[in-house]
Amino acid sequence: MAPLLQIKDLHTEFRTGAGVVCAVDGISYTVERGETVAIVGESGSGKSVGALSILRLIPHPPGRITRGEILFAGRDLMQLSDAQMREVRGADIGMIFQEPMTSLNPVLTIGRQITETLEQHRRSDPASAHKRAIELLGLVGIADPARRLKQYPHQFSGGMRQRVMIAIAIACDPKLIIADEPTTALDVTIQAQILELMNGLTRATPSGSTSCMRGASSRAARQRRSTTTRAILTRWHCCGRCLGSIARARRASTR
Repeated sequence: MAPLLQIKDLHTEFRTGAGVVCAVDGISYTVERGETVAIVGESGSGKSVGALSILRLIPHPPGRITRGEILFAGRDLMQLSDAQMREVRGADIGMIFQEPMTSLNPVLTIGRQITETLEQHRRSDPASAHKRAIELLGLVGIADPARRLKQYPHQFSGGMRQRVMIAIAIACDPKLIIADEPTTALDVTIQAQILELMNGLTRATPSGSTSCMRGASSRAARQRRSTTTRAILTRWHCCGRCLGSIARARRASTR
């Protein structure tokens, strides 16, 4: 069976006043069904751009994907129209963005931001979408979810906003979840809770979602260790099982 996700020789660049910046330079890797892949590396090594490239969220201009293939469940995402990609995002591939405070809409309630995804991709009616939103907030560990749905992002703590982002990402039971530094700016205790939550949800979702964690710290990668976890290190220099890869990292920043 073919991998769920295959990245082949991907190149993404940005045109600036100072010239062309190659943010992603020929990366290749695969993600199998049920596998968790942690992409570990220093700042500026192209991890976020690589993740955004999968969903074709690179702003154009100034950025563009210049070469490579992105194969998801046998489909080349580079060949899809914009309308087809909108159907893939959220429904088949969920994404947990790096900073929930800036990713969540400050003028919409938490409930509306969850139900919007369900109405768009599952064609749910407002009542069933509301019921599912309550279920999702409870699933990610937010107490009194019915009341919380009526609140706004600024009324949530950093850890709770991250849980909301996870709820939105898993709302449609996607086959793949991309987590862009899901524990950024959280204290160590909350980081552990979020990582454990993601582990549990991966096992609990009907599709058995595969995770691709980009920009995870070495500590976070270790916390996600299992027989189906591997780490892809800075600039995608090497691949291997999580703990062994980190121990043999070529750069000190990834150890």
